[in-house]
Amino acid sequence: MSFGSISKEAHETIAVAMNRLGARSNSGEGGEDPARYKPLANGDSLRSRIKQIASGRFGVTTEYLIHADEIQIKMAQGAKPGE
Repeated sequence: MSFGSISKEAHETIAVAMNRLGARSNSGEGGEDPARYKPLANGDSLRSRIKQIASGRFGVTTEYLIHADEIQIKMAQGAKPGE
């Protein structure tokens, strides 16, 4: 779910929960705050493991990409990843 569609707190909580489960949350096409790449003191991670790319307008940087376990590329506006 895109960061812009839900609150910062909700997006980060989903990422922590998914990481604890060994699952993968998706950053959405809105990018991700680089502060989320560093693990928390208790070992939890706020990092979304899947990074979605629509275009360079949405916060796609080298740093964003190197913190991805998986990259989803959005081919056309309004499309779902991989369409």
